[in-house]
Amino acid sequence: MKEWKCLACEYRFCSENNIPYCPSCENEWLEEVEDEPIGESEKLESHHIHPKFMDNENGDGQQYMITKKKHDMLHGLLMNWLWEEIEDKGKAINNIINKSKKFIGVKE
Repeated sequence: MKEWKCLACEYRFCSENNIPYCPSCENEWLEEVEDEPIGESEKLESHHIHPKFMDNENGDGQQYMITKKKHDMLHGLLMNWLWEEIEDKGKAINNIINKSKKFIGVKE
């Protein structure tokens, strides 16, 4: 069984599939995780439970030290959890497409 990392949401997972996709965001843009030096994925990083992008203007609030591996997985899951809360997914998709095109300068 190989370990994979999603290049979109950074979720890490194991899969036996020849052509795997991310179980968190369903992306197919993956990289195989090579053996890390011992302890690399066990390094601790700080995670904000209520980050700035979620209307926490000053970034104040609870922070927890978790392993790098768990931190990568949590960030992948966050997008999935946000997506579950969207009632009008079609409207959200169109909004993201339009804003993305505008940001990169695509003419309609």
